[in-house]
Amino acid sequence: MDQRLGFEWEILFDVTPPTEMEKAWGWTEPMSARVGRLQYRTRTIQAGPVTEVEVYPVFGRRQEQKARAAREQLSPERMQRANHQAAMRRIIRLANANFTEKDLHVTLTYGGSVPNWDQCQRDVRNFIRRMQYLRKKRGLEKAKYIYAIEDNESGQKKRIHVHMLLTGGISREEIEACWKKGWANADRLQPNEEGLAAIAKYITKAQRNRKKWVCSQGLVQPKVRVSNTKLTRRKVEKLAGELDTVWKEVLRKAYPGQEPVRCEVWSSDVMEGVFVRAQLIRHRG
Repeated sequence: MDQRLGFEWEILFDVTPPTEMEKAWGWTEPMSARVGRLQYRTRTIQAGPVTEVEVYPVFGRRQEQKARAAREQLSPERMQRANHQAAMRRIIRLANANFTEKDLHVTLTYGGSVPNWDQCQRDVRNFIRRMQYLRKKRGLEKAKYIYAIEDNESGQKKRIHVHMLLTGGISREEIEACWKKGWANADRLQPNEEGLAAIAKYITKAQRNRKKWVCSQGLVQPKVRVSNTKLTRRKVEKLAGELDTVWKEVLRKAYPGQEPVRCEVWSSDVMEGVFVRAQLIRHRG
């Protein structure tokens, strides 16, 4: 049978598990009952010290046709939100795969008149050119970077500025001196249990247009592995049915040497099965 990957239809899985009150009153069936008889496949995305896990049902052709029809009925707003979330996850993964606590978060702001977006883009390229020249003089490799130009927040016009993740190796003072248009501030990155997710979300928080996210060439790409046996249907049932108590145990056994950070289980009101998204971080040392 032609098998279709359920993660392509993740947008259809948006029903949250029952609350404790719902369980007590019996208002809804347990999440484990929604797992169904489907085969499940595990997609593991490794980005630096952070491991993301996506467990999804494998659909046959008839189920895939049903999913396609259901997605066509979704509102443009819901599709836009899903696309933005997917793009955000990509930026977070790139950040975790390429930057550590040895690297920098740089903020570039303007003094005097404020340029438009195109001029700001040219100014940032000049900043990068000066910084790369300085690194070359020191015998260092080219720096990697991800940056976003921010000119609005919650729909309100604000002073244009730039947030950047940047390879370390030269002093913060030297980095700041490469910006000639106003003020610059460079701080060490501080990863937490979710890696660099917080700062990656922050630097792109007001952006809805992907052209405003700019990445250097040669970034390390997250490693993706797919398995039909990593988390079986029985284990998915256990996760869905006892999410409050056993999820860390299940994930630790599946991913030795890594500490579970979070786990979410979602079901669909139009499709059989559940979608699991989890995250772990590699132990230090």
